[in-house]
Amino acid sequence: MKGMKIGVDFGSYSLRMCTENNKNTVDEMSSVAFDAENGSPIVYGKKADSLDGRTDTNITVTKMITNGVISNFTYAEKILTAYFSRVCGARIYKPNAVIALPFDVTNIEKNFFLDSVTRAGAGRACLVDGILASAFGVGVPYEKIGGRMVIDFGHQTTEIGIVSMGTIAAASTARHGSFDIDSAIIRHFKKDRDIIIGLHTARLIKHTIASAIERDCETSLMVSGKSGIDDMPISFEVTSTEIFPFVDEQVSLLVSEIRSHLQNISPELLGDAADHGIMMCGGGALLFDIAQRFEKELGIQCSVAENPEKARIAGIHQIMKNREIMENNGYRFIFKDDIRDRLKKFDKI
Repeated sequence: MKGMKIGVDFGSYSLRMCTENNKNTVDEMSSVAFDAENGSPIVYGKKADSLDGRTDTNITVTKMITNGVISNFTYAEKILTAYFSRVCGARIYKPNAVIALPFDVTNIEKNFFLDSVTRAGAGRACLVDGILASAFGVGVPYEKIGGRMVIDFGHQTTEIGIVSMGTIAAASTARHGSFDIDSAIIRHFKKDRDIIIGLHTARLIKHTIASAIERDCETSLMVSGKSGIDDMPISFEVTSTEIFPFVDEQVSLLVSEIRSHLQNISPELLGDAADHGIMMCGGGALLFDIAQRFEKELGIQCSVAENPEKARIAGIHQIMKNREIMENNGYRFIFKDDIRDRLKKFDKI
């Protein structure tokens, strides 16, 4: 196969890439800052994310992925083009891209994603199931019989999957993610304390003092925001006790939704998962005591993977290097001309 392989984890929060020889060559935000008047992009990635809430109304910052699907194809192609160029350099042959997508995206969404990737510079593209990549990334062995359960806490959604013999035995998606916790924290300060905080501050609070189980010892943090009364800057203290009810509410919603998904899994698979325990990954798995909370609620041993936010890209790296995984799951590379033909057929429907 001519051209290097590039793995892509294009999520609602972050964009990561790897090659066959390097597990992590790009680690950016899936954000773009653009001119609100003419729509032209200004900057991408972490630089764009750092502008969110810090510029005038002429600059708008947005995410390229919503619930696992591209929300703006023009910007997404520009982002991918820039990062493909960074990874490939001056190589003659176009890269072969392996992209992880949520389990439940539709066929037409898959084809539009393939089209964007090839327009961005890939010669061929292959779509793989994100939850399967996450499973391999957290250490689930692909040759073992018996189901292993993985929960991947994403930015906007949470994927649940059981993997057996290197393939997906069952999978589903919960419509709650770590962003719901950020939003709940923002709403609390606006409603109850008349203080306006941005998404970056909410994330800081979440990662520093928030927890899935109320802490035995209260912790606090000084943060900055804007007074809702006079729009002036304000510094204030927030405690773990204060925000716990709002974090707890969102975690409870997620637990309830995941429990309902587990009810649709066969007793044999669920029994296997209970025997081996649940492995948690994704950025949301960084919430303090998340494993203990789920273990208590579901009655199944839970643990958080090492480097949980990078599990999916690590799994994509394994899939790229293992032809057996590709073949067993029916993953194959598609040329851009074939992708164009597919989209023409959808246009006629």
